[in-house]
Amino acid sequence: MKPRLKKIVLTDWPALFCLIAVPGIWGIGLIFPLLRQDAAFGAFELSTVALPVSVVAASFLFWRIARIRRLFRQGAVATGYVTRIQLARDRARVEFIYEFKGVRLESWMPVHQSLEVLSLRESQEVGLLVDESQPRRAIIWHLFA
Repeated sequence: MKPRLKKIVLTDWPALFCLIAVPGIWGIGLIFPLLRQDAAFGAFELSTVALPVSVVAASFLFWRIARIRRLFRQGAVATGYVTRIQLARDRARVEFIYEFKGVRLESWMPVHQSLEVLSLRESQEVGLLVDESQPRRAIIWHLFA
């Protein structure tokens, strides 16, 4: 069982946001001087704003991808139940409960609304991958496979 990069980026909302943010910030930086010709915004300003923001967004994107891949490699399999699905615009928050090593835990995931996410129902049983070092950190694995 391996996660697919495309599914990670299109399902994990923070990863998708960071993927969009990198070219978005450069696009804004390139278009802004054309719209506001009186603004003192040139290549230097573009590089001092867009470059650091892009580095932060790209770093966060790679961290999100690595986190999910690590859970697929090292995470413990558990069964959980969806307790709440909160939809907002293009994203959702999926909350679930599960038992891990005799302890009942609650967790949640920020996800992009996709057909798979929208097909989830409250009280539905789902397969989880749990981080053994931090058991409150878990993901619904089938959303990424």
